[in-house]
Amino acid sequence: MTIEGELTVRLAWDGRQVRRVAIRSSRPFAITRVLAGRTPAEACAIVPRLFGICGAAQGAAAASALDAASAYSHDPRRVAERELAALVEAAQEHCWRLLIDWPRAMGRAPATAPVAAARRQTAATLARLTANLPQGGEHTTPPETTADLARALGLLADHVYGMAPAAWLALRDPEALAAWTARGATLPAILLGELFTEAPQLGSSDIALMPAATRDALVASIVPVMRHNRDFARAPVWDGSPVETGALARRQAHPLIAALRARDGNVVTTRMAARLAELALLLERLDCAAPPRDEAPTVRGDELAEGEGLAAVETARGLLLHRVRLADGRVADYDIVAPTEWNFHPEGALSRGLDGIAADDEPALLRRVRIVVQALDPCVACHVEVAHA
Repeated sequence: MTIEGELTVRLAWDGRQVRRVAIRSSRPFAITRVLAGRTPAEACAIVPRLFGICGAAQGAAAASALDAASAYSHDPRRVAERELAALVEAAQEHCWRLLIDWPRAMGRAPATAPVAAARRQTAATLARLTANLPQGGEHTTPPETTADLARALGLLADHVYGMAPAAWLALRDPEALAAWTARGATLPAILLGELFTEAPQLGSSDIALMPAATRDALVASIVPVMRHNRDFARAPVWDGSPVETGALARRQAHPLIAALRARDGNVVTTRMAARLAELALLLERLDCAAPPRDEAPTVRGDELAEGEGLAAVETARGLLLHRVRLADGRVADYDIVAPTEWNFHPEGALSRGLDGIAADDEPALLRRVRIVVQALDPCVACHVEVAHA
């Protein structure tokens, strides 16, 4: 069983540019109905099976929220395993977007072989980590796991960057990035260079980037609405307004990303550069030999009140929230706000990024729309329909 649904993007196009954008979701938002009356252990086991994508992040969020609601003391080893599972999954997702989905959206052959090889090498360890997410049970992750995962995923660095991730992160301005794209040593470099030349303003949006999702910020701006608005998860807002989540929001302070935003704004090229920066940082975090960076936790669980817990997980696509309320030791309420609902809000970053896109023929329009959709990365199927205005 899954509860994923799909998205439909309907464009009104006058033969020259998009005049209106409508986004409709068939996602059922049935999580409370599925989990109501379940024990925390049962809920922890069910949640990862409901989602075909980002199962480790969903499992970590469920376990962390239920732990917080149950007032479990934090087990540092368990917390570390959840963090590692979410990091590995995020790195895999970024590699898939950069080497498979992005090329396909731009009409090029994807680099499937290295991604498949890395996934095979990490599959057993990720499965073991995911199985360890709930409280209790044995810790079966050996101490060398992080190094093994870093080596497996690090094999992809040559295909993504053509250099060490740390060397790519040393690119501090648009000119240095342009020189990297001009060398064309990797598929992402070629694709980014093409977009800089052909469509530098594609997907431009003035929607604000999501602030840092600290506990205090979530308690002030999100939790009260989640508690009282049953439809919040369908179209979430931050202090009343849509926001963009994901790598661009998280990496906006990186010197290269800040410089690109200052020059070009929140566009596809800036988003893809932010994805490249984030993957490089993730690979560094997974590499035991790399110097530690001042990074916020990827997975966090907080007790909100007696019997109520909130988990926040930074996935490859953006912020994932789980809120649970227990009554008599069983699930009474359960809410999930996924990254897709932030970025594909009816008035959010995708809608704003598609409005006004120019194209002289429908195939060209659909190609540009696919690139914008891919850069914002929905976690479900997304169908595009064009109506002639």
